Amino acid sequence: MNKQWLLLILAVSAPLAQADVTLPKVIDSQMVLQRDKEVPIWGWADPAEAVTVEFAGQVKMAMPDASGKWMVKLDPLTASAESRAMTVKGKNEIKLEDILVGEVWLASGQSNMEWTFGQIAPEEWIDAQAQKDNRLVRAFHVSKHLLAGVPMDDTIGSWKNAAEMVANSNSVSAVGFFFALKVQQELGIPVAFLDSNWGGQPIEQFIPDEGYKALDLALPAHGKMPNIKNTAGMLNALADDLKVAAKAAEKGRSVGFPQINLNPIYGNAPNGICNAMISPLAPYALRGAIWYQGESNRGRPDYFEKLKALSAGWSSIFQVQNLPILQVQIAPFDYSRGANPLDSTLCDTIWAAQYRASQEIPGIGIVPIQDTGINVLDIHPKNKKPVGERLAAFALKTQYGKDVVAKGPSFAAAKRVGSKVVVTFKDIGQGLVTYDAKAPSCFELSGDGKTFTPAEAVIAGNTVEVSAANVQEPKYVRMGWREIALPNLKDKNGWPVFAFASQAVATE
Repeated sequence: MNKQWLLLILAVSAPLAQADVTLPKVIDSQMVLQRDKEVPIWGWADPAEAVTVEFAGQVKMAMPDASGKWMVKLDPLTASAESRAMTVKGKNEIKLEDILVGEVWLASGQSNMEWTFGQIAPEEWIDAQAQKDNRLVRAFHVSKHLLAGVPMDDTIGSWKNAAEMVANSNSVSAVGFFFALKVQQELGIPVAFLDSNWGGQPIEQFIPDEGYKALDLALPAHGKMPNIKNTAGMLNALADDLKVAAKAAEKGRSVGFPQINLNPIYGNAPNGICNAMISPLAPYALRGAIWYQGESNRGRPDYFEKLKALSAGWSSIFQVQNLPILQVQIAPFDYSRGANPLDSTLCDTIWAAQYRASQEIPGIGIVPIQDTGINVLDIHPKNKKPVGERLAAFALKTQYGKDVVAKGPSFAAAKRVGSKVVVTFKDIGQGLVTYDAKAPSCFELSGDGKTFTPAEAVIAGNTVEVSAANVQEPKYVRMGWREIALPNLKDKNGWPVFAFASQAVATE
């Protein structure tokens, strides 16, 4: 008997029992509150029950609405590593301990964001374990994969400090941890991440309905919407059955219980993950989000539009205009399993959309990772620390004004000079080199934009000259635009040059 299912039933039905003041899981001891912003604190109580919240010398009062939900907003707080208590009073009193104030980020995506310490390079877990006494790095971990047809009031999860995170190799997102750690070390204040992921899932599962509405897009078809108020009896009956089975299991006996399927109770939706694992966290005050997802949308033509919807939706539910969302460029991988080494589907449908989003959607950025020890036969790169630290560098530069390198060179223009193409780049820091001191790799030329030929490339100052003997009139040039390409071109500061595909080449 899995007691987590009993916890699930009790968790989702808890707001229905409002005799006492109750809080969502994300409002709890060990939490980190976002500095310099209003901080929503919410929960449930009887409709006529006044609720008072006290923290850091502030006292805020609220009355529940007709459904029993209440919310206060603390005035902006300054960063503090002092362990302080919060008191929430109604008919009962709840005291939350060890609360800090600093920076909070959402960490979400599919398996490469979900991957834990036990699934990454062993030396990186050793690095994480060295932080067990760092009380300023924390996470709220949504601990179960959950789905719902409508936004849930609460989810299943708990706050963890660094010691609790690294004590269990399967505890939290490794990318999220290394991101938070680097930001914490650079800022010197508490940093936390809200850890909510599900491997193998498309972006549609993470988009709130608000994202589609904000863009005047048609909502995806939902299943039958449940009447939440009519679910208490069903949940209580299921909980009773599970309690009986749990008590029997504790005594070494097995007792049958119903097949657990909450879909008839909470409905179905194409964004069920958002409804059950992200919306219940909102509107927790945060700075931004890190996002590592896209593998499951490879080949679909609308990833850019879905990124727009994700941005609009998360900005809405977390009440942050143009919420910063920092993307990880999906790593090269042999999706065809050797059948088509020339395949560029990932590049054409995901990378191109990610690049465009970073240029056109306010708040969205992207970091490349093709130089972080990628094995193109493994869709889950083992090195997560450099990924988290790349994201942290981007956050430190764009959100906190730190003078750090946060971007690699990217394509600017291409001109044909005779039979050569001269490629120029923007955002060059210290100059172009290669990782292996060899000629730049993974360059290709084409005369028709359909058939590309491997080309020779030479670094010439801050440009690269590209040529191919059998392409005398090149009109297209690209670098690393294959799913298994691992180009060696980088800036001397260590950041790789972004892959690119130029649609046309101007003639000089």
